Amino acid sequence: MDIPKRYLSLFLLTMFITTNADAKHSVPVPNGPSTTGSVFHPFGKITVEIINDLGDTLALKYHCKSKEDDFGKRSLQPGKSWSFKFHRQFFGRTLFYCSFVLPNGRYTFNIYEDHRESAGDNWCQKCVWKIRQTGPCRLNDVTKQFAICYSWNKSLY
Repeated sequence: MDIPKRYLSLFLLTMFITTNADAKHSVPVPNGPSTTGSVFHPFGKITVEIINDLGDTLALKYHCKSKEDDFGKRSLQPGKSWSFKFHRQFFGRTLFYCSFVLPNGRYTFNIYEDHRESAGDNWCQKCVWKIRQTGPCRLNDVTKQFAICYSWNKSLY
């Protein structure tokens, strides 16, 4: 992005103000549940939590990363969870993806896609996922059910 020198200070001031927004400057979610006072912090930290929901005896082996961050290979015992936090990229291109080793094969899934998790009725500031044999299911903040389910990605990374 090319910014003329005469507007540089205005640009920096704007960036400072928008990236240091607190709760009183947050944006109300249009279709969010009004009873909980849900707000979307456009530049706040996002949390992604992964829960092993494979059953009582199966450990979940996984590897999550983005273009910039690699969390390494990990393992989760049944019912346990692991989470990470990050700031969204300014232009809405944030992507984190994971590979999961299940008893019937290796699968991948985009655990955080900016355009999917930050828009519409299914936005999330804390994105909680249950990993199941059939695919990942995300917590719906309105119904409090893991009802936002997806299929595994078609291709491996």
